[in-house]
Amino acid sequence: MKLDYVLLLLFHLCFVNTELISVITGKIKDSGTTIAISAGAFWGLKDRLKCYLYECCHEPDVNFNYHTLDADIANLLFGQHLVKDVVVNSIKSHWYNENPRKPLVLSFHGYTGSGKNYVAEIIANNTFRLGLRSTFVQHIVATNDFPDKNKLEEYQVELRNRILTTVQKCQRSIFIFDEADKLPEQLLGAIKPFLDYYSTISGVDFRRSIFILLSNKGGGEIARITKEQYESGYPREQLRLEAFERELMNFSYNEKGGLQMSELISNHLIDHFVPFLPLQREHVRSCVGAYLRKRGRGDLVSNVDFVERVLNSLQYFPESSKAFSSSGCKRVDAKTDLEMAKIRPLLSSVHFDDEL
Repeated sequence: MKLDYVLLLLFHLCFVNTELISVITGKIKDSGTTIAISAGAFWGLKDRLKCYLYECCHEPDVNFNYHTLDADIANLLFGQHLVKDVVVNSIKSHWYNENPRKPLVLSFHGYTGSGKNYVAEIIANNTFRLGLRSTFVQHIVATNDFPDKNKLEEYQVELRNRILTTVQKCQRSIFIFDEADKLPEQLLGAIKPFLDYYSTISGVDFRRSIFILLSNKGGGEIARITKEQYESGYPREQLRLEAFERELMNFSYNEKGGLQMSELISNHLIDHFVPFLPLQREHVRSCVGAYLRKRGRGDLVSNVDFVERVLNSLQYFPESSKAFSSSGCKRVDAKTDLEMAKIRPLLSSVHFDDEL
């Protein structure tokens, strides 16, 4: 309402002050066209002012950048060659398709700390100016947003309305379902119409939206395949999506959890099952280096003893080789901060006494 009052005031000023019209429109004609110019200036100004105060579904608020998405995943994500190949190209293809048949649906699988949330954040950052803070990005955490199993019917209505109202504002909306494996089957089933091959639902076109499901389910199968590749002496980079996708599809369909028997799978609405491989020590080392640079301590990256202390503070599996990090890079920040605190010089007692 406040915006409307401001705009009405500006319209009045435009009508009575031709100089202001010329400032807004860049030109002015004779007095007989003042009203027409004022009306055009008013509506143009309204749109500009609205998008200045609030987020709008066009540039610069929405500005997908394929090149920076590709570069960010290549430079900020470690040990996940399959993610880069599938995610970057599927989003690029979907974004530049002028008439997609359905929304893009990606299902991320893997152990904690392998980068699932991080990649979802990178996608949001390279689509919306505000990233995850954008009103067009809905980050839904199963255990936080839907904690009470006795309110499933209420949650179904709430979830449908949340999705519908978001896409009404912007067809390019992104929905991130964290802990999707903990969502009751009824809730994932409730969003099925939004992911299907419909041109509109309740008058809203969902085909340009993106849905991302994050799950720890299948992490064991992914680790088994990756471990076999490692023990056979072959580089993990030789692993292909085909080695995982069928396993993940079957596992997600049959294993107890949110995706069990879900219509999303049986109706083939999930476009890509994306495996996040367990990280090896070398990948965790890269995470430590990236965090040190972020903290402005790039000088410690080459400090072998320091980095090794951080790496040795983490747990690895299997017991025989300890080739893979149990927590991926998830605990790297905390462990690195702890080691930095140990080497940070303390204030001397003299300085302390001076302060007193």
